Amino acid sequence: MFFRSAAQPAATPIDLGFQAARYERTTLAPPRLVAPTVQHQPRGRSELRRLSSRDLQWLPALCELLTDSVHHGATLGFLAPMSRYAALDYWHGVFARLGPHLSLWIACEGDDDGQQRPAQLQGAAQLSLCPQANAHHRGEVQGLMVHSRARGRGIASQLMTGLECAALQQGRTLLVLDTPAGSQAEAVYAHLGWQRAGEIPDYDSCAEGRLHPTARYYKRLQMPR
Repeated sequence: MFFRSAAQPAATPIDLGFQAARYERTTLAPPRLVAPTVQHQPRGRSELRRLSSRDLQWLPALCELLTDSVHHGATLGFLAPMSRYAALDYWHGVFARLGPHLSLWIACEGDDDGQQRPAQLQGAAQLSLCPQANAHHRGEVQGLMVHSRARGRGIASQLMTGLECAALQQGRTLLVLDTPAGSQAEAVYAHLGWQRAGEIPDYDSCAEGRLHPTARYYKRLQMPR
């Protein structure tokens, strides 16, 4: 197949805690979320994982996640309809940049045996750490997306919580992001304590091609005492 990778190494172990303990896989409970709206569908445990540039076995699922998000109204820099080749090109670019200043996180439903498989991918987000010498305290949340089949389960909040923990672990105490004004994502960010800094009119095009305003958000993070 076009997307198949020759090797499927395990994702990089991560530590989202601030104690001595380390975790191969970290489960983050969504903070006080509304009950899920998806009914009559079994739900497993959703877990977060940081991918490395070697985890190419996730590419097909990530491409499907991106095209699904764009076709359901998310912009993410693309216009609908989006081809699978455009999605693949995007993710190849992301994987090429993964490193100290850019990390890719996924939310995936785990099996009873504790395994995570690409077919169970629920969402993804990226954390970009500002490399400038005068901005080592700052980072940006980018590319937050949740698959349409997994919406209403708190996946976005879970990803955001994980990114905030990862940012703090890197000494970043300020995060910023932008999102289409009036989108459902604004309610998620407000619920998680993000502050709306303002709105820029006609900032970019929505998935259908119309100019749309963008809202800018920030959140100050506090190191645990």
